[in-house]
Amino acid sequence: MVKSIFVVSYITAATIVTVQSVMAIFAGGALMADIGVLLTAAPLTVFIGYIMLFQNQARTSDRLWPVMALAIVGVGLSLYAFLVGIGSTTQALTAAAMTALYFLYDFWYSRLERGDIGVSPGKPLPAITLAAIDGANVTSESLMGSPAILLFFRGNWCPLCMAQVKEIAARYTELKDLGVRVLLVSPQSQRHTGALAKKFGAAMEFMRDDNNAAAKTLGLESRFGTPFGMQAMGYKSDTVLPTVIIIDANGVVQWVHATDNYRVRPEPDTFFEVLKDKGLISPA
Repeated sequence: MVKSIFVVSYITAATIVTVQSVMAIFAGGALMADIGVLLTAAPLTVFIGYIMLFQNQARTSDRLWPVMALAIVGVGLSLYAFLVGIGSTTQALTAAAMTALYFLYDFWYSRLERGDIGVSPGKPLPAITLAAIDGANVTSESLMGSPAILLFFRGNWCPLCMAQVKEIAARYTELKDLGVRVLLVSPQSQRHTGALAKKFGAAMEFMRDDNNAAAKTLGLESRFGTPFGMQAMGYKSDTVLPTVIIIDANGVVQWVHATDNYRVRPEPDTFFEVLKDKGLISPA
């Protein structure tokens, strides 16, 4: 719950501080201090805005080093301006607070808290039941007969999840021709799942995990993982930890990618490499 509230509060604060800093710079005054404050807030605001608008790549570096460096420079400028008497206490404290919030975001919020995962390579996929768009049940047993990629994503509200879906949609025809099923699994509602399915031309299998039942079985549930306020848009507070599972035609798990950072997702090329290495598809 704390993380759910934190991320919304931080992004809101960063946006407000960015706007105020830009206005202060144009108004004139303590330019060094204002620029310092701007550098502690704007880079994260720009980063979040970029991934929300473009959603082209489902990964960043493990650490956002450029953002971190700019924040450190910014707080340094603001503190220096304060010490030499050309900046205010408010500016110095704001810069320090925004930098501290950034470090919390990068080192704490971005990290996914995983417990014991109930799925591992070499063992059959545990018994789970998912719901297809048409309402039909899809069980672990019904997945047998061909290799399959199960991509668990948090929901339409997550920009990096949407980028990941977009990436695999671009490679879907290749996977289909190789006899590989692609199942995109989320605990979101039928309305949101249906809207996502219509958005992509690829005939991937969009699945609902009602009440996070499969996620709980597999140890992938994320309690209160949905940002606070998204509930007003029809999303539940609990979601799933981004995870990719590849199984063979016998329903045996061959590979699991359980990221510990929500911003780091595997590339589609990785799926092809795994499928080839495990002998699930013929080498090109």
